[in-house]
Formats: sequence, structure tokens, C-alpha cells
Amino acid sequence: MDFLLDVLYSFQVGEDKLYFEYGYSYIVEFPYKNIVNFEDAVRRIWFCPCDKEEAKSLVGFDFLHNCIVLKNDRDMGSCKYRLLVVESPESVELKVAEIEEGSFQELLKNSLQPYLEQGVRVLTEQVYIDMIEGYIAGGREDF
Repeated sequence: MDFLLDVLYSFQVGEDKLYFEYGYSYIVEFPYKNIVNFEDAVRRIWFCPCDKEEAKSLVGFDFLHNCIVLKNDRDMGSCKYRLLVVESPESVELKVAEIEEGSFQELLKNSLQPYLEQGVRVLTEQVYIDMIEGYIAGGREDF
């Protein structure tokens, strides 16, 4: 879990905020009183732990996590990245949708480089779509 959090927090630069998806407000209520959170236009609850230790205590890491990186606190219009982390026994795959163009290449050269060297696979949105289409074309539906 520490490794996953390190990868996710490497997307935070300067004053950026990393938010984790909690669920939808019409299904579940956010139970924590002193944790920064907000609800987006489709009623998804996003929360922002103050650090990795707090994230460890709040995030129920199983194998899939949806996150966003915002430039301005609680402002979806300032979204830089949408992140989807999928952990499998063989690897950690990180699907990245770059909303603010240009910043991702800099991250690949700097803060993400150590994780790439350790085997983290970064899938851009197009690579991910191509991979799914390849599975379907090959008759596989177990993705």
C-alpha cells in the first residue's frame, strides 16, 4: 500500500491536491468529519487526505482506485489528471488521463521515473482503449 500511495502522490506538484473517490452520495454518506471532501456534478464524493499516513487509514486499498489531481481545491474545472490504479499480483498499472496537456511528460521524466524503473506500467487513455479493443478482437472478455 505504501508503494501505491507513493505512486499516486508523485502526481501532486506544488499546491496540487490529490483526491480519492469515496463513492456516490446517493448510495453512501461520507463518514469522516475532519477530512476535506466535496461532491461533484454527478454526486461522486471526493476526499483529500492531508498526507500519506492519513490516506492509509482512510483508503480501503483492494485493487482499484480512482483519483484526481486538482490545481485548485475542490474545483473540478482545475483538474490536471484522472488516475485509475489497478493492482494485480504481477504488476501495478496506472491509467492516466491528462486533462492539462503538457505536464505529464515532465512527470514521466522526473517524479514517475523511479516507479517506471520498478515495473509500474503507465497506460494513457488511448493505450488503455487499444488494449481493451485488442482483448475484445481476440475473443477475450476477461479484462
